[in-house]
Amino acid sequence: IEVGTAKLASEVADVTKQNAIVVGGPCANAASAALMGNPANCAEGFSEGKAMLKLFENGNNVAVLVAGFSAMDTRRASRVLSEYTKWADKGVLKDMEVEVAGTTFADITVAAPAPKVVAAPAVPVVEAPAVAPAAPAVAPAAPAVPATT
Repeated sequence: IEVGTAKLASEVADVTKQNAIVVGGPCANAASAALMGNPANCAEGFSEGKAMLKLFENGNNVAVLVAGFSAMDTRRASRVLSEYTKWADKGVLKDMEVEVAGTTFADITVAAPAPKVVAAPAVPVVEAPAVAPAAPAVAPAAPAVPATT
């Protein structure tokens, strides 16, 4: 793609075959979904008030994903990318992914993303086979002792 060229996701056959800046989350943008591995739940990993700037390396090509929970969250991340030098000088744009948070354009914060919590796999419940209860052990009765007077 030439610098200054803008294309819709529907106009790009394979986003990994070129350098790209992909704007919008996987629920709204098929190119974003492709970069993220076409998640079954397109909103997974996104939360209100947060967005991501994430670099994907695809052989000799790279793609930068700019995506948020809402359109406003995506706009805040776009603002950070457009002001790259300002944020790079603060030392926060040094990893492959950063989280952009805020509620307005005046309170933007940029930081490493929170660690992803991976749920432990479900442990199958194995029931023990039913066992008939054992008959209670009964001691033989002691012989009756006649009472003496």
